[in-house]
Amino acid sequence: MEIKNKFYRFYRWQYFWLFLIVLSTLILHFSIIDNPEELVFDEQHYINDARYIIVTNETVRAEHPPLAKLIFVAGEYIFSGFESPQKDTGTTLQQAVDSVSTSIYVSDASVLSVKTTIRIDKEHMYIENIDTSLNKITVNRGYGTTAARHDAPQTIYVFDDNPWGWRVFPVLFGTAAIVLFYFLCRRLNLSPAASNIAAFLLAFENLTFVQSSIAMLDVFYLTFMMAAFLLYVCRRYISSGVAIGLSALSKLNGLLALPVIGIHWIFSRRPRSWWFLLVIMFSIIAFVELMLVFDLAITHDFSTLSNPFHRIGEMQSLSSSLTFASVDHPAASHAWEWVIRYTPMAYWYMPHYTGAISFTIWAMVIPVFIYMLIRAIKGSDAGLFGISWIAATYLIWIPATLITNRVTYIFYFYPTIGAICLGLGMALNQLLDYFHNGRITWLRRTLLIIFIVFLAAHLVSFIILSPVVPFDFGGLVGITH
Repeated sequence: MEIKNKFYRFYRWQYFWLFLIVLSTLILHFSIIDNPEELVFDEQHYINDARYIIVTNETVRAEHPPLAKLIFVAGEYIFSGFESPQKDTGTTLQQAVDSVSTSIYVSDASVLSVKTTIRIDKEHMYIENIDTSLNKITVNRGYGTTAARHDAPQTIYVFDDNPWGWRVFPVLFGTAAIVLFYFLCRRLNLSPAASNIAAFLLAFENLTFVQSSIAMLDVFYLTFMMAAFLLYVCRRYISSGVAIGLSALSKLNGLLALPVIGIHWIFSRRPRSWWFLLVIMFSIIAFVELMLVFDLAITHDFSTLSNPFHRIGEMQSLSSSLTFASVDHPAASHAWEWVIRYTPMAYWYMPHYTGAISFTIWAMVIPVFIYMLIRAIKGSDAGLFGISWIAATYLIWIPATLITNRVTYIFYFYPTIGAICLGLGMALNQLLDYFHNGRITWLRRTLLIIFIVFLAAHLVSFIILSPVVPFDFGGLVGITH
């Protein structure tokens, strides 16, 4: 009886469903964290950059700010026993190699393994084949670094890090974002049921899950962005500004948090405080000052502190140079294409890490935008915040790409998904409330069926698209291939 009472009290706990959502997603994440054991998609850029930082105190990704890089460095150290994730193989380069050759002769190929990353001088190479009889290896050159000429003999190092070091922090940050999102919903006056529905939709949305599963920068800036939103609606303006600064220090896209908050503040019907200007002030202060500290942690060179505005200009220049004229990538797209046609982006084929919005979320982007716009006009603060969120993290890309020709990808929609889930949580909870309030009629039964079918379809969408299930359902209908 005592156990039964404890379980009942646990079930009645206000955060019971949030706990189950978080626990379920963590279990799913950790069940696949080392599958595959190779670098997925842009992991080869960011993890190799972390390795490069550890070895040389330099970065090869100067277009990005330093915070997320340092988080990857921390993961590398922690899961390499707090040591450098490389080791001396004892073998050396036997012949000079130019900057394009992929066949390399070494003193002893038997100590090397395929599908591992080696370092010769400052260049990282990925071993694709080994011929021990000839002591020859075939490699992928410039693996996240710049290919260069190398003279013999040079020592060959191998990186013996593992997927836990690469992916554990993205998993933890992605999970934290779900928790922050739930409390953001509550502070926007959504009911516990609506907040749980919204958190469920976000946690089991494919693109959200995938971006939280692999070592890319986006999950870090989104989590700090979510923290900034929550702190703002709690009127903790200084902390919100610092969180925006940290978001931008993870990836420059994190600066989009500022117009989200700005639009909401301008159009809000709540009493507005000019203390809001502290958000802007401290986001700038945090970005500039902490950038110097984090860059110093990477380079160990105090000369990097001399001109922070040069560093900011460098990041902006390198980032804006990625235009449709200069980038040839099959997945490059324009922002308006993300919602008018379904175009998944393959990160890895099996297990299928697919950059694709879940079907149920993608189909509801435009209807939810209209729904939240109507709710905002009628005075809903949550509706206004959702509209501000969509406008600043998604709609802003349309004129930006038209003006600058900046290349974009479907995963740029990732920070907007929370806004869609917010609106869906509000709408689905309305259906549920209508069913419960009043005499049961065929209309109320129909609305309940729609509610159940939508949530079930969302889970089916997750199963089809996510890397959790080791079967390419999407490939059967041509979605993931």
